[in-house]
Amino acid sequence: MSAPLRYGLIGCGVFGRFCLEAYQQMPDVTCVAVADTNVELARTTAEALGIDFCESPAALIARSDIDLVHLATPPFTHAELGNAALLADKHVLCEKPLAINIADAMGMIALAEAHHRILAVNLIMHYNPLCQAVKSLIDCQVLGEPLYASFVNAAQDETLTPEHWFWDREKSGGIFIEHGVHFFDLFEWWFGQGRVVSAHQLNRPGTEIVDQVECAVRYGPSTLATFYHGFHQMKRRDRQHWRIIFETGTLTMTEWVPTSLELDMAVSEEGLRKIQALLPEAETRISEHYPESSRHPICRHQPRIAEVHTHLSLSGRLPKMELYSQMVRDLMADQIAAIRDPSHVRRVSEQNGLTSLTTAVAAQRAAD
Repeated sequence: MSAPLRYGLIGCGVFGRFCLEAYQQMPDVTCVAVADTNVELARTTAEALGIDFCESPAALIARSDIDLVHLATPPFTHAELGNAALLADKHVLCEKPLAINIADAMGMIALAEAHHRILAVNLIMHYNPLCQAVKSLIDCQVLGEPLYASFVNAAQDETLTPEHWFWDREKSGGIFIEHGVHFFDLFEWWFGQGRVVSAHQLNRPGTEIVDQVECAVRYGPSTLATFYHGFHQMKRRDRQHWRIIFETGTLTMTEWVPTSLELDMAVSEEGLRKIQALLPEAETRISEHYPESSRHPICRHQPRIAEVHTHLSLSGRLPKMELYSQMVRDLMADQIAAIRDPSHVRRVSEQNGLTSLTTAVAAQRAAD
């Protein structure tokens, strides 16, 4: 059995500590030390876990007993810290986005390649079983082409004070770059390469704070998608909604880490069996068997076979926060597999970080 991968955490904020707790459940990875620009926060985090703390990120990167550096720091620090870690021959797991501009991201990737090191971005949506189920539904084409997809994010700003770095575009890159990359990455996995066709943003009245952004992206010849991110809700009103309209059905999900899926569709009985085989744990309810005279409808000027009107529900096995933790672990396990076996093909790599950032930068430019 291989010795555990040794990693160091830079950034002991809420998400960094969340990942620490998640990785503690993994036998093949162990945290050696933590660091933060807030030295006292690093000290108390380390004491709580019985591990070392470093006086600075540079001191952590310089340690010889660390194989991988996890960056859970604001976006504007990723390029500098990531490059320093790569130059020290450390693998890097970087929180999204990879960087706040494309030049820095490409420089990091080139450095990782030169040093034969993993440079991963924590784009965790690929590891959600429901998102994998959506990918299977799209690929099987039983519901026809996906024609329109949307993600609406009415997010809380209760924990984001006016002074928070999130609102400072020089530090965060803006909402598309800091937050939107998760969803640009996921939609590209589902639908293929996308092209931004329009984007807009709104300032909070009387301030310089941009708290609402939206954009439209075209995927291939048939799929149009829209993204809305608004950071303006109280914490208890934080809500997210997903929708994909296919030629013969509509899929919906809620929450940014979705834990359930609903599908309303008019399909053939054979098509229903194929979908049930893809989603064997789903609950199926047939609301109508169409009479023989109406089983051959037309949409998009093409003949269809619709024998049953069906509602399908699929719930995940884990509550949201447990699922979130599992997704974080699965991404780390994927990277460890590639570190130990270079032939391993990762679900998420530095290329996901670059392509999602490229879409986000295009959306920001279109909105300016």
